[in-house]
Amino acid sequence: MKAHILIVEDEAILYEKLRKKLVKENYSVADYTPSVEDAIAEINRQRPDIALLDINLQGDYTGLDLGKMLFEDYKIPFIYVTERADNQTFYEGLHTNHEDFIVKENNKLNIEDILRKIQTVLHRHKTQPNPPIKDGLLVYTDYIYKLKELGHQDVSQVPLKFEDVAVITRNTDEKDEELTKKTGKPVYKKVDTNYAQVVTWDNERYYIRGNLSSILKTLPYYFVRISDHSIVNIKDEILTGRINGKRLKIRDKVYQISERYKTELEKRLEVLYQMYK
Repeated sequence: MKAHILIVEDEAILYEKLRKKLVKENYSVADYTPSVEDAIAEINRQRPDIALLDINLQGDYTGLDLGKMLFEDYKIPFIYVTERADNQTFYEGLHTNHEDFIVKENNKLNIEDILRKIQTVLHRHKTQPNPPIKDGLLVYTDYIYKLKELGHQDVSQVPLKFEDVAVITRNTDEKDEELTKKTGKPVYKKVDTNYAQVVTWDNERYYIRGNLSSILKTLPYYFVRISDHSIVNIKDEILTGRINGKRLKIRDKVYQISERYKTELEKRLEVLYQMYK
């Protein structure tokens, strides 16, 4: 049997046409997958060797959103197969690091052309495999400028698995008493500029360099920003639940959700968990 292929396509007739041709060529093909949520479920069931993505899909997420996930989190190569031929969509697609961009003309496809592109991508990834997926951070035990005082035998950086990270934040655990009194709610002092604090479930505290926006781009998809100063881990083994839609309880800690980041949090939850409204 050749490679396993995931087709994410909301047009059932077009999916079936592609599926039959690929099966005839001895590829195995995942079941009909019309949405990003279904795609994640299929990936969890059987990891594909390559994915074919339409851009217009069922649900709130698009193929562009899925492409970003496939590249950043799953390391699965993918090809866009879409009727959207406008320049804006094409350039947005480039930023997701696709392998190719095929346009459906009047909802028709050149199947032979697609087969050749699939074979090219699979061959490329066989001879130049993707680097292994990172499973953690290398964190500093203190601010870098303080670590210069350590001796030659002293450890300055330690590995930390993603699953052990509760929150990445610009807050320290020290309250700013003046601002707390002024605002009437807890306000914490911030870490030094261009640093973030990495806090574990055991309340161990480490440091990494960078702002939260740039750090978030390097993390797995189950890390989500919920405020101007915090990124939290919402993986299923870790997330305890939600409190009135305004807070998250992650193990024994409660985090406030900022209105600014609520929409993205909702999208992440919908992809990671089956939700009923």
